[in-house]
Amino acid sequence: MKLFKKQDTPIGNLALLGIFAAIMGAFSLILALVPFSSLILGLFLPLVSAVASYYTENKYLAAYVVGASALCLGLTFFNWGDTLFVVIPSIVSGSFYGLLRDKKIPSQFLIILTSLVQVLLNLGAFGILLLTTGVNIIDTLMAILNLKTNTIIPAFIVTYSIAETILSFFIIEGVLNKFSKEAFSFPVERFISPSLGILFGGLTLAFAFIEIHMCYVFMVFGIYFSFVGASVLFEKKPIWIYVLGGVLLLASLFLFALLNSHFPEQSGISLASIFFISISLTSFVSIFVNKKGTMNS
Repeated sequence: MKLFKKQDTPIGNLALLGIFAAIMGAFSLILALVPFSSLILGLFLPLVSAVASYYTENKYLAAYVVGASALCLGLTFFNWGDTLFVVIPSIVSGSFYGLLRDKKIPSQFLIILTSLVQVLLNLGAFGILLLTTGVNIIDTLMAILNLKTNTIIPAFIVTYSIAETILSFFIIEGVLNKFSKEAFSFPVERFISPSLGILFGGLTLAFAFIEIHMCYVFMVFGIYFSFVGASVLFEKKPIWIYVLGGVLLLASLFLFALLNSHFPEQSGISLASIFFISISLTSFVSIFVNKKGTMNS
């Protein structure tokens, strides 16, 4: 029986998932024994479960999540903080990635939904650790990152989760499955990313005066969706689209200089969202022009 191939038998699925559970157990031991190793190794942990879901049938994933989580907790009973905060969320989010992938969810939303699951699990683990052991993960992260304030910690957790999922995406889609060009029967889906880029960019600027933690979280989402939406600009476009993009970037530079003195000092960096809003606006116009041209042809 060849293990590292698509499995279609109960024995093959369970054997392969057992191997991946053992791999997660080995990683959890390393994290428990080596201080601060979670920041590096943690990036790759969801990939293990995502690859497991790639090679196996979805109906076995629940057993994998429960079994791998129990194994990792059992192996790290002497120091289970990183297992609860890093390993188990990685097992769940990686498996969730596989489930969404089978539903043919567009990649930009697959990545962000999986990342949100990871963030929610991290927050749950943070609460459990604080209540049961008194360990404050936020303080630990601040020490690792050498920060004096926790204002960017929520944004860091979101960014880290997105980076984990993007790594899984590129390994699975680019190496194992090869990239396939996504087709949209109607271009409404293509409008969503630049629209969200504009929305989150606006929320970033608004929350700079309201709540600094959420301001930076919204900024991360705004940057993500502006880059995803900008992929359409690499397609063949009329030259005026790129001229428009240049004009908007120059205008955003002017607005940045004009508004900089009016923003709170601790949230001044949020003004960079103006640049990403201009990119999303250019992408939105580009998609609209493409849709209009398609309808007229």
